[in-house]
Amino acid sequence: MDPKEIDRQLEEVWKKVSGRSYAPDAPSVPHAAGVSNFDTLKLMKDNFSKAEGEWRRLLEMKEANLRDVAAQLEETKAHLGEIKQHYDLAREKLISEELSTALNLEESKKTLAVQKKNHAGEIALLKEVLERAKTEILSLGERLDALRRERDDWQKKFCALSVSEADSKDKAAGLEHKLGDAKEAVERTLSELLSERKDHQDAENKIKALEKNTKELSASLETAKTNWDAERTQWRELWDRERSVWETHRQEFAVWEERLRSEREAWTARMREEENKGVQAASGLSNLLKDTTEWSEKVTRILKLYALKGVQLPQTFVSSSVAANTMPKKVFTRMAAASLAAVLIMGSGAWWLFNFRARVHLKLIGSYALDAASPSALAVSKDGLWVADWNKGLILKDIKDLSTLKIFNGAGGGPFRPAALAAAADGLWALDMAQLRFVKEDFGSGAALESVKTPGPAPQALAYDGYNLWSFDAASGLLYKYSLDPKAGVSASFEIPGLKSLLAMQWRGSELWTLDSRSILTRHNFEDGAFSLISSQKLKNPALAFRAEDADLWTVEKVGIIGGYELKKYALKTY
Repeated sequence: MDPKEIDRQLEEVWKKVSGRSYAPDAPSVPHAAGVSNFDTLKLMKDNFSKAEGEWRRLLEMKEANLRDVAAQLEETKAHLGEIKQHYDLAREKLISEELSTALNLEESKKTLAVQKKNHAGEIALLKEVLERAKTEILSLGERLDALRRERDDWQKKFCALSVSEADSKDKAAGLEHKLGDAKEAVERTLSELLSERKDHQDAENKIKALEKNTKELSASLETAKTNWDAERTQWRELWDRERSVWETHRQEFAVWEERLRSEREAWTARMREEENKGVQAASGLSNLLKDTTEWSEKVTRILKLYALKGVQLPQTFVSSSVAANTMPKKVFTRMAAASLAAVLIMGSGAWWLFNFRARVHLKLIGSYALDAASPSALAVSKDGLWVADWNKGLILKDIKDLSTLKIFNGAGGGPFRPAALAAAADGLWALDMAQLRFVKEDFGSGAALESVKTPGPAPQALAYDGYNLWSFDAASGLLYKYSLDPKAGVSASFEIPGLKSLLAMQWRGSELWTLDSRSILTRHNFEDGAFSLISSQKLKNPALAFRAEDADLWTVEKVGIIGGYELKKYALKTY
């Protein structure tokens, strides 16, 4: 029941109870006052009991309606909550669409700039067309005015005859117009209803699709965030390692620079001292030869003068004592000068011969392009030629045609940056600068067989003599020898004069061959626990790495300024 109807009925019941709208029936016969009052009271009681029952019924209906209204209110609140949730999702979708629209707007601006230029040309063309149209419109307007005047004349002539016909036509046109308007209104209402229903269905489908896309995007974002966090952690660890390595290198370079400066100053001072000594000795020898020559010329002139004039020389001048003292001195001086010259010539020749036999003689056999962006080391094993690349890892090439056979990138997980190589019988030793360790990899699978930490913070080279592993550290300037089991640590260290910064090193029998950053190839002999210098020479072409075999020498060299690297093979000969 409607609440207003309930209120109206309650108001009527109250009026009956209060007696404002109560009208009793007219008595047919008057009675005594007592009987009249009794009937009145009885009637009032009956009316009151009826009104009270009606009122209670109406109150119960009112409470039932209130409960229904409260339930409807709760359902309305729940429905409003769902609508609000859908509205929030739709607003998020709209925000994302607005962002994409903003990006598309930037591209549209560029397109509009191009279109503006085209529109400018079109506008100029349209202006010309417009001027022509204006001219034609003026001419048509004049013609239209003439036709209108002619029409007005005809209308005036036939106005009287066509009044009734015009009235009927106007009425018919009005009715047709009203009918058309009604039909158009009905069609418009129907089309709007159908379009509204279609838009509602499309909106619901779009909302469902957007909800599905939102779930998929949320899952992909969570996955991307997890992957990014893991990758950022790895890059942070790699950056910390690289920064510590570069800081160590910077300190090493400072130490090397100080050592090189002090050594260069000492070497310059020593060379100047030796040069001064040589100049003084040469000056003394020159003065002695000059005095001897002048004295012999004077004596020869005097003897010629007396011989030409037939004058007999004084006894004092040609006495046996003077001749005995003078002639041997002259002969001795000449002999001494000749002996000294012979000694110098023989000494220089002997030194040239010694230096020639001590040097390594190389002859280029072949040059091959190397498909590596940053090669750092070479090694030769029974499987072929190994090339260490800073980015790719370890590359195995056929030693005959240098075709790539295998590529190993990484050993035991984590970043891998090989900087030096040494081939053993059961595996390939590599210096991993990313984790500052020496790792032995299997020739076939590239799996890590052993891993040993470097003895210093700046390892630079690696060599294997068939029994022990050797490494050089630039920070300490020492050559380290590992035990037969490298995990047991370093067994000995050696300081070799002149070794400061190495690119590569190799054992060849009892000789240690090294290549420094100035492309100087040095050989040292190792006997009785000590190193002795055999030869030192600068390579004709700067090399980054080398590997010496029985009769061949492989090097990695940079190709001029344009970049790229080459593998070069030399014929090797020593005496």
